[in-house]
Amino acid sequence: MDKKQKKNFFIIITLGCIYFCLMIPANATGAKTPQMLSIFEVDEYAQYEHVLRMLTPGETLYQSIRNFFVYLHYFYGYPFYFFSAILLFPLKLISGSNWPDNTQTIVCWLRQTVSVLPMIAAAVMLVWISTRFKRRFLSIGLFLFLLTLPGVILNNFWWHPDSLSVFFITLVFFFLNRDQLRFGRNFYAAAAACGVAVGIKYAGLFFAAAIAVYLLSGYLLKKITWKQTVFGALRFILIMIALVVISNPLLLLPQERAEILRTQQLQFEQTGTGIFVNRHSTFLENWNLPSDIRRYYGETWCFVFALGSLVAGFFRSRTEKIRSAVLLAYLITAMSVILMAASRRLHYYLPVVLPLFAMLPNLFQTASVKHRKLFDTLLCLVLLLQGIPNLLLSVSLFRTQLSREAASPAIQLYEQVESELLPQIIQPEGRMLRVFRDWKIYFPEQDGFAVQMDWEMATLERIQAWDPDLILLEQENIRMFADPKAVSEAVDPEAMKKMHAFYASAAQDQLPGYRNVLENHFAVVFEKTSDSKLEVK
Repeated sequence: MDKKQKKNFFIIITLGCIYFCLMIPANATGAKTPQMLSIFEVDEYAQYEHVLRMLTPGETLYQSIRNFFVYLHYFYGYPFYFFSAILLFPLKLISGSNWPDNTQTIVCWLRQTVSVLPMIAAAVMLVWISTRFKRRFLSIGLFLFLLTLPGVILNNFWWHPDSLSVFFITLVFFFLNRDQLRFGRNFYAAAAACGVAVGIKYAGLFFAAAIAVYLLSGYLLKKITWKQTVFGALRFILIMIALVVISNPLLLLPQERAEILRTQQLQFEQTGTGIFVNRHSTFLENWNLPSDIRRYYGETWCFVFALGSLVAGFFRSRTEKIRSAVLLAYLITAMSVILMAASRRLHYYLPVVLPLFAMLPNLFQTASVKHRKLFDTLLCLVLLLQGIPNLLLSVSLFRTQLSREAASPAIQLYEQVESELLPQIIQPEGRMLRVFRDWKIYFPEQDGFAVQMDWEMATLERIQAWDPDLILLEQENIRMFADPKAVSEAVDPEAMKKMHAFYASAAQDQLPGYRNVLENHFAVVFEKTSDSKLEVK
């Protein structure tokens, strides 16, 4: 980089540091206890105990090593947990033996380092690919535009694998861009990054067609022979597979490999059909993008501009042609996979939207220095036209995040139960009060209480086995599962019949042995009325 590029790079890094710090207050909320995580992001709650266990010493050195590698939560690849644990380790050393008690600090740090930081790094690389940091206002404008997309801001607010996935996907583009059809070390570095991306969340597989296009371009432009093309593809695949295994070492252990494959099969089934109820969502709405995509990423016209920028690349230099062809192949593959999902979640689109929007400067590129300022101004206007509404929504989301504990109906319910209901319950000395709660009900673990939550939801049989003194159910779950349609639309009708029987009884206040003692728009609380077991009909 020349002096000007280095100065622009320094400005962007400084803005990235400021952005990182600005996220801290929002990411410190909603994490006072591990149970509070389930209110706002149930995925964080499911993940949290596993990363703590990874850093928990065992009775022997072998057990400690096993804790670190056998992470048990195989819905996501080991790189996510590895990086989370490694980044958490300094915090453990600083905090001392009672470090697990600092839930708020731990979770905030994980959100910042595993979600915010990789996203900043990915944005820096995308801006470099697009502008080479040569044009200051354009580079800064694009950098801020990408990081203030409301979908990106929302993703910053939780600890999840998606930012790491986007980071390694961007690394693939970065190394391919540096390789320039030389098929040297940068090409194989791209293969390594692609392998880690596959190992995190399969997103590296989106490059299947893109790498084929890249290799074919090298052959057609006589950069490599047909034989070199074939062997280059094989080497890329072998390096990628090697990195998948290296980044997921449990694949080498037969027992753990079988459990990983079983969990991933379940993951694919749930993503393709839904968890409890079959869900199928259409993408285009009257030839317009879905409302949530338009709200959290950009209006349809902005996507049209971005696609126009991609197409414009085919009429530029050879480098731009190849870049556009590779990205187009990647986007087609990625969208084909994403659209097969039963549900449409905003973070699914991060690996698509960010590389696509990074192409925006390409639409106004010109070889004429005379018109460069004019084209830069036009692009900045485009970024502002979409960027200002994005920024306003992002600020609103940030403020909501800051106040979410005070506004949480789950926390308000617990405070009401604690002040009004619990003082009236008399328990025999030495017996813990048993509480069953739905996923997003807040009831922190504490002395004198045994709190149960079931990922497979409540049924009469499970409640009978647990025999709780209090049952706290979400109104949303009651409405969903008490509806007879839930059975006919269920992924597993037999399992849904049992859930339906329980929630239908709750909806009618007819849970045998229990009575409704507290109800609001968010939840219903049932109290046990006798010592007899719940009768299952």
